[in-house]
Amino acid sequence: MRKATPRIVHVGPVLPYRGGIAQHTTRLRRALQEQTNALLTISFSRQYPSLFFPGETDRDPELGDHREPGVRYVIDSVNPLTWHRAVREICTFRADVVIIPWWTFYWAICFEYIARSLRSKGIRIVFFCHNTVEHEASSWKALLTRRVLRLGDAFVVHSQKDKMRLQKSFPGVSVTVHPHPIYDQFPPAVGHWPKRRDLDLLYYGFIRPYKGVGVLVEAMAQTHCEVFLTIAGEFWEGRQHIRRRIDDLGIGERIELRPHYHSQTETAELFARCDAVILPYLSASASGVVPVAYHYEKPVIVSRVGGL
Repeated sequence: MRKATPRIVHVGPVLPYRGGIAQHTTRLRRALQEQTNALLTISFSRQYPSLFFPGETDRDPELGDHREPGVRYVIDSVNPLTWHRAVREICTFRADVVIIPWWTFYWAICFEYIARSLRSKGIRIVFFCHNTVEHEASSWKALLTRRVLRLGDAFVVHSQKDKMRLQKSFPGVSVTVHPHPIYDQFPPAVGHWPKRRDLDLLYYGFIRPYKGVGVLVEAMAQTHCEVFLTIAGEFWEGRQHIRRRIDDLGIGERIELRPHYHSQTETAELFARCDAVILPYLSASASGVVPVAYHYEKPVIVSRVGGL
């Protein structure tokens, strides 16, 4: 750092955007605020056009028109003029270091432009990597990811697995491991949702192929009849296939599908009701679902992959 008290810019989605990345970025921003008065946070005016986002909305409907105090909602992912505006605001702020989250190749062009522009002005770039590789990998996604991450001066990751990946790709780079915090911003449950069987399991979160929900459904067909499963989360794809497979296996009376985004109040009830959370991922860096389960003092059953 060039100064004793660095001037920090934090980029990324914050509330009212929903999802684990926005939750983490919001909490990180609030933690940084407690430690410095030289902080600027730049968020998004638009994350994804509807064409590229399979869910109903990328904003939390419970939060309405909420805006985090002091945050500049500037960046539109499909408007390069807003990328330039963000760079200009960061330079006007006289930033020493800029923290940028990394989680998907979708942001490659935008973040490469911002990071390259700032580095050319001597500003350090720290990537906070929630993923270091795409879960549904392909060579072109890996190439885009590498093009962006090579611009980083330092990295923060959630697991030793991701630290090893980065150090293999970029020998000598500084990588700090910082696991997910306990997500204790979720409210206590009222506890009005009754259990359905002796063992009540919960899968929670977006449903994508790499998260292994298909494997979980097949496993349910081999379990005792006193095991019940709730699958709670938006499907990015494969909803009809999962529904048909549940019917074909004749286990519909032991699986509840809740294929939508869940509010914090609903989330509290889901975790309070279950006996354990189950994440049958086929690949993983880490998972923000785990610290939510810890917050509600629930054990977690996971695949032996990645940071899990």
